[in-house]
Amino acid sequence: MMEYHQEHLVRMANQIAGGVPSREDVAGQVSHHMQQFWTPEMLKELSEIAVNTPDCIDAEVHAALAAL
Repeated sequence: MMEYHQEHLVRMANQIAGGVPSREDVAGQVSHHMQQFWTPEMLKELSEIAVNTPDCIDAEVHAALAAL
């Protein structure tokens, strides 16, 4: 079971991916957003969540993390 903070990171990442206005290169846009606005600690934690509980994260978010 994830902690609230982890659930919040997952929810934010999935919302970012779902809210990208242009559906072209969603992963690239999400990756760019995360590089601009997310701290290295947030990215590290989300990456760990993606490895340990991959089903809770959208495919576009997985692709964005791989592009970082």
